[in-house]
Amino acid sequence: MSALILAALFLGAMITSFFVIAHEADHDCIGENCVVCALVAVCQNTVKVLGSALAAAVCIAMFGCFMLFFGSLSLKARENKTPVSLKVKLSN
Repeated sequence: MSALILAALFLGAMITSFFVIAHEADHDCIGENCVVCALVAVCQNTVKVLGSALAAAVCIAMFGCFMLFFGSLSLKARENKTPVSLKVKLSN
């Protein structure tokens, strides 16, 4: 549940930043101490940081899927090679 809330907040921050950047792209800049330019800079930084975090999360998820897939293949390979499954008679 907390992962869904975190994902929703992540998506909300990205979408809000995109809309602010798009809306304020052609504002009337007052010069060096422009509040709107500072806001756009913060939003651009947010998009950059969250984009990097998204790329890292995708890489981690892909690695996890890769490990689960090949881990299950190795388990199946080990399960099929038991004396019982090979019907080996163990008599002394």
